[in-house]
Amino acid sequence: MISSNYYYSPSSIRAGLERAVSYVSDNIACYCTDPGIAFTRNRKMGCESLIHYLIQLSDRSINSDLMNHYDFIEDMPSASAVCQQRYKLDSLAVKRVFSLFTNSFENYKTYKGYYLLACDGSDINICHNTKDKDTYYFQTSATKGYNQLHLNALYDVLNNIYQDVYIDTAKKNNECNALSKMIVNRQYPDKSIVICDRGYEKYNLMAAFIENSQKFIIRVKDIGSNGILSTLDLPDDSFDTHIRKIITRVNNSETINSGLYAVLMNSSPFDYIDFENEYYEMNLRVLRFKITEDTYECLVTNLTEEEMSTEEFKEIYHLRWNEEGAFRDLKYTIGMLYFHSANQELIRQEIYASLILHNYCRLLVNNIPPDENRKWKWKYKSNFKLAVTNIRRHMNDEINESELILRIKKFLIPIRPGRSYSRNVRPQSAKTPSYYTA
Repeated sequence: MISSNYYYSPSSIRAGLERAVSYVSDNIACYCTDPGIAFTRNRKMGCESLIHYLIQLSDRSINSDLMNHYDFIEDMPSASAVCQQRYKLDSLAVKRVFSLFTNSFENYKTYKGYYLLACDGSDINICHNTKDKDTYYFQTSATKGYNQLHLNALYDVLNNIYQDVYIDTAKKNNECNALSKMIVNRQYPDKSIVICDRGYEKYNLMAAFIENSQKFIIRVKDIGSNGILSTLDLPDDSFDTHIRKIITRVNNSETINSGLYAVLMNSSPFDYIDFENEYYEMNLRVLRFKITEDTYECLVTNLTEEEMSTEEFKEIYHLRWNEEGAFRDLKYTIGMLYFHSANQELIRQEIYASLILHNYCRLLVNNIPPDENRKWKWKYKSNFKLAVTNIRRHMNDEINESELILRIKKFLIPIRPGRSYSRNVRPQSAKTPSYYTA
């Protein structure tokens, strides 16, 4: 079912990144805080060099990264000069590079011709800054509080790259609203399926999918809970059926006593009904299947039986879990924990730059498959963590393309299917610039 096309060499992937950075640099008046003035003078670190520097930031101090970025001390700007240049740059400039670079490569792996995009969010702890009221929170009277952003992402689970992101403050955290904005803006491939977990079980989001002709799969609560399936007359067994729902705010005996209607409170957002049109009809496909002896999984979708079978839905939803590992790679392998500023706008620059580096590394690894050996017990894949280390060296021209390919192929890890681990969730604090590695 999974198909893939085309091969991209490390040099072509690097050229794609160079083109994206050059395009934004050439049009920097659209992406700076002071158009016509910012980035007009010759500096040691111009706009293009600044964006490359942000992409290659590590868990070290600014001066350490500068020494790694420049070969000669005479060419290297001071840390203060870098900060001044960063304040001139809008974070949307780095996001634009992310979009241009990601969309410049087509013909990735697909499932029956569809790109599979998992949607989820992750909290990002940032430097402690009591002046940033949008991200600052008090926990208890005994603690000093913390600052936090929230990253909403559409992640391609077959190609292991981020297709689109939306950064929100955790105070205004609304994952469904963020996903709706990404659907409307559509910076991802057209023929795609968006896969969501139970936190996205909202009528307004489903309507947004339908109105924007977007295929979706949403995991919903089981029939015995208080979710959207609880009011329907559905069998307590596996099934694959179609349901009809009419969304309204009209509250009378007809709408309340019928499972056909979903009556929304005035506080519940829904963008597709108003005073002139009080009813919105929605036709959905609902699937329920066993995952253990006594538990079921329920999915709601607008995909037809001709497009996807029940067994294919099981496989697709299982692939959604790849995004959980992707957030771990982004934070701990790429290093999107070590921010070099307490300013929210500069932090956003670094988040987008980390996403660019993640996609750059994943594209390289995807196009350098390991050599196969029939004597091996397991199938193997590249060690992504060590691949990132070598890719950073390649970006700094410390190793050439041939050496990079050899190193990525050398360090492998086995793929052991069926393994599972209990999820150990514990609070994480921000990594302050005072304690970066040398």
